[in-house]
Amino acid sequence: MAVGVLALVVAGVSYWMGTYLAIYGRTGITFYLLIVAVAVAVGALMAVWSETAFEVRAWGSDLFGKTALGWRRIDLANLSSAAIAAGRGANTIVLGDSQGRIAFSDKKLGPVIDSVRRGLAEAAQHGRLVVPAQLAQLLGLPVAPGASKSGKSGVTPKLLTVLGLIAVGIVIGVVAVS
Repeated sequence: MAVGVLALVVAGVSYWMGTYLAIYGRTGITFYLLIVAVAVAVGALMAVWSETAFEVRAWGSDLFGKTALGWRRIDLANLSSAAIAAGRGANTIVLGDSQGRIAFSDKKLGPVIDSVRRGLAEAAQHGRLVVPAQLAQLLGLPVAPGASKSGKSGVTPKLLTVLGLIAVGIVIGVVAVS
């Protein structure tokens, strides 16, 4: 939801910039303010889209991961129903739970690896659990023969999408005024 709204904001600000360019050209302080507005909108979109995580903390028996959208509880008791995937770069683990995707850096995992491993072991007892090879190696779990590493989704496709939104907004703004 937030990603869609921010994508519309990026397209809208780009459209506004296109109409300004068509009428006034690259003059005036408003032009530079529009550049700043586009940059801020793109920064917000990329932060929410990637949900860049900053740290993981354990409070009592609960484990929380902080994303760009705030703290989210990682429910270790319900990991059997979680979608577990390694992705978004070599230093990131993504755990998906009922509250949404949670990403956190493996550099911050040290003190909580045991909790995560216990949660995975409990989840595996309640049903079949598929864990990507990179995540299994990081957590010290045995890797099944023939296990393949999951692909990494980089920033490039997201960046190209955002640049496309900006270009489309500017072009439509220029065409609408001309």
